[in-house]
Amino acid sequence: MIKVAVYRTLVKNKKIKIFFLIISEINKALSSVEDFMKLNEVIFVMLLSKLKKKLLIVYHDFLDVFNREKITQLSLH
Repeated sequence: MIKVAVYRTLVKNKKIKIFFLIISEINKALSSVEDFMKLNEVIFVMLLSKLKKKLLIVYHDFLDVFNREKITQLSLH
């Protein structure tokens, strides 16, 4: 949240675009766990496709280091 005076200053500045999110609306949209998981999966696929475009083909085998499930697991010693 921002203070009213700061908000007013920002609104007056035509170069700044202001947007807002209503948390309850987001919660409604993501009400089921399945929808949330699907959204995360889509975001992950988009991330991987962007990474593939930026990385050399040699490094594509290492893209799994960005997988959240694998990141949270302890590495083998």
